Amino acid sequence: MMKQALIAISALGLAACGFTPLYATDTGGAGNIQIEQINGRSGHTLRKALIQHLAPGLPGLDGPATLTIELDDGLQRLALQPDEAASRTDATARADYVLAFDGNAISGRVEAETSFLVPSTPYADIPAQIDATERAVSVLARRITDDMRLKLAQLGEPGDAEPAS
Repeated sequence: MMKQALIAISALGLAACGFTPLYATDTGGAGNIQIEQINGRSGHTLRKALIQHLAPGLPGLDGPATLTIELDDGLQRLALQPDEAASRTDATARADYVLAFDGNAISGRVEAETSFLVPSTPYADIPAQIDATERAVSVLARRITDDMRLKLAQLGEPGDAEPAS
């Protein structure tokens, strides 16, 4: 009985100190930009990269905003050998994004591609695919951030911002 009371008191102390469990869900944002969940392994990697890139915020965006992304990624086998085995592969990623803020929205489509040589060892292809996809998604995150910065800089011109629906 004494052990249970001690555990309960310890748990109350942890709740008051700002402790958050390791696998707790976060707020999902970078500064004032809320980034919606993106499905899949590549989506998780893209979201993490966007949180890092957008942490300082975007110039010209002072209020809260929501970023929604549709991600499409895949592999394309290239450079076939005489035995029809692939020797080179492209990892491609394409994202359609919408940044909604203050009754306005900007949107765009961004693409990235990386290549890798297919390893000759049987099980080395999977890590090579994962690495190439992560590199493509990292480039994609930079391009999305740069594209949003450019569009926000041009926002002062009439007709660039679309009313959010």
